Amino acid sequence: EQFFALLRALANTYHVAYVTSSHEDLQKMCHNADIADSPFFNIFSNLILRPFSREEALELIKTPSAQAGIPLERHADTILALAGHFPLFLQIACSAVFELLTADPNAELDWQRVREAFMEEARPHYQSVWDHFDEPVRESLASLVGGKTVGAKYTYVKDDLVRRGYIVESGNAASLCSSSFRDFVAEQTGKGTRGGIRRSLLRKKNKTGHKVFPFRVECGKISRPPSK
Repeated sequence: EQFFALLRALANTYHVAYVTSSHEDLQKMCHNADIADSPFFNIFSNLILRPFSREEALELIKTPSAQAGIPLERHADTILALAGHFPLFLQIACSAVFELLTADPNAELDWQRVREAFMEEARPHYQSVWDHFDEPVRESLASLVGGKTVGAKYTYVKDDLVRRGYIVESGNAASLCSSSFRDFVAEQTGKGTRGGIRRSLLRKKNKTGHKVFPFRVECGKISRPPSK
């Protein structure tokens, strides 16, 4: 407790700022009651890192690929449906599409192969997200995947998932943020059609190696990596 009191004193006395990144609020992560009651945590404000807007997501799809000579604009809607608006999953999806178009940018895409390549890389991230969800969150997501609405007792859960970008609302309807995340949740909860889930989550080993999509997102800016 004295340690955290010292940290708070430093922030109050000097030009010191603390930035933390976590799945949960800091108070929830404190295992000791003495630490949880420390005034140190009162100096923080929570900032939810939300997904991109549609305009930002489209820019992430179109601009770097066009600069690399293989524009993905004509595939943007399908990429958004597959990956949603989270920057990480958008980059994974774009990388999968970019790799298949490298040999022939005008070729007709095999979206099943795209989906397989996407899930190969995205699946561990989805699993990590799922592992951090508690039971009310999992039940709420399972309800939506099963074609039901989130129950009244879990309205607060749905509101939080909307705020964090895992659920998207359109009018009175709510759905999961992407088709790939929906299929992953369906697999975890046993919802949906078994065959459809198996096909959508089929993973294929890429024996030729993975080519990284030629851009990155850093501090909210899009840039190309340095040439080697």
